[in-house]
Amino acid sequence: MNRPWTTLGLLLLLVSCHKAQPLHANHATHANEPPDIAWFDGSLDGAFIVAKRENRPVLIYWGAEWCPFCHTLKSTVFSRPDFIAKSKLFLPVYLDGDDDGAQKWGEEFHIQGYPTLIVLDPDRHEIIRLGAGRDVAQYAAALDVALENVQPVDALLKSVTAGAALTLEECRRLAYNSWELDTLEAGSYGEQANALAIAASDCPADALVERASLNTYAAYYAANAAAPSVLLAGLQDHVNEILSQPTLAVTAAGALAMLDDNFFKSVRARGGTLPDQLRDRYVATMAAAATDRRYALADQLEFLDAQLRALKDLSKPKAALPKDVVANAHQRIDAALSAEQNPFVRSGLVNASLDILEDLDDLPGAYRVAHDEIARASAPYYYKADLAEIAEKMGRKDEALTLLDEAYRESQGAATRFQWGQLYVSGLLRLAPKDTQRITDASSAVLSELDGPDRIYRRARVRLEKLDRELRAWNDAAKGSHADVLQGLHEHMQEICVKIPDADAARASCDAFLKTA
Repeated sequence: MNRPWTTLGLLLLLVSCHKAQPLHANHATHANEPPDIAWFDGSLDGAFIVAKRENRPVLIYWGAEWCPFCHTLKSTVFSRPDFIAKSKLFLPVYLDGDDDGAQKWGEEFHIQGYPTLIVLDPDRHEIIRLGAGRDVAQYAAALDVALENVQPVDALLKSVTAGAALTLEECRRLAYNSWELDTLEAGSYGEQANALAIAASDCPADALVERASLNTYAAYYAANAAAPSVLLAGLQDHVNEILSQPTLAVTAAGALAMLDDNFFKSVRARGGTLPDQLRDRYVATMAAAATDRRYALADQLEFLDAQLRALKDLSKPKAALPKDVVANAHQRIDAALSAEQNPFVRSGLVNASLDILEDLDDLPGAYRVAHDEIARASAPYYYKADLAEIAEKMGRKDEALTLLDEAYRESQGAATRFQWGQLYVSGLLRLAPKDTQRITDASSAVLSELDGPDRIYRRARVRLEKLDRELRAWNDAAKGSHADVLQGLHEHMQEICVKIPDADAARASCDAFLKTA
């Protein structure tokens, strides 16, 4: 097949010393920024200008300095020679969520979760997006697939539902795509499940891994659809069939690990022999994937957590977890954390360990891990928020609020500060609902984090809407006695809103906060 960008890439390497210099802007240096990737030294607008001039695709990394799995991706994938070599055929752009204008770009490209890798053509059409949790060698392969086929991924999926045939390369690109990172509303999940199921059936018969991944993604969307999906039972059977083939299942473990409580509960509700059979096969698959070196160690630990979730959802209510599973989880956590001292690499391991310990109902163990990590972490406020959540579950409300307060005060970056501030206010509303003055002062301070250019987009908007609901519920529970507080916060928000142009999408989100409360 024609490789338009690959051929061009060889020419670029030959003439790079003669080409015009890229447009320079503010390329900030970030913690653990991969040094071997030739990040574009300029604005994202400038990157697309250069990309069009050189006919190169743009590779955007979207992450945050506090994000554990961002550090896992950077430490395990961006350092690989195959990925570094492939990245030279793209125009790589490092976009931290706290960079100026980053959240607005996130809105434009429909990216929200950290980390996300997204490939776009010079005209800003999305070719593929990738997240964490897959075979580390697959990232370079995915870039290869993106170079092979430049049709926008949404157009490719729509063409399949319209009856178009899929080549192996097209099938592989759809399977490599991290669909879970799409910013779809739940009302569209049923349609997405149908499209992905059609794509799976349209893949070549020998594309077993690709078909398995697409059917698994379809099962996830069908189980989480706003309305019951007629496809769900058939997709459950597809997942069970995948799990019956150990080699195939472990290769597709990244997609299988995405299956959540809603999927497992739908399997249990179906009854018969399926719940026990699927549970046993899924547990065996995750156990095997948790020792497979194709996956980063942090992802291996997340497979152990997926194993625990399936056991809890698909076993009898209040059934004890198998002792050997519990012992193995503790042993793997201890081994991982004692061996790795690099704070950036450790962050993903600690995050996965906390997930495991909380699913083991080992709150004291989770508390110790989070507490001990604060002193060595590159972003200690991240673990203070984790520690607050654990302390709250242990009934230590005052400690939880102190930790949330400290985490907010210590957080850095506009987007991050609003995120941690919203966590703090939510904590106050849950744990100290009678402390009206503290809630008022904290809410006002947190809203002020949005007073600046390009701040009220998807990530912030979701949290702003959550804060709106929680404040309204707090007022309703007090029979309207906090109406003056809500009115004051709405007026404070309006002082921010008037600075946003009417035509900007952020203006409507801003104006809606506590309106008519």
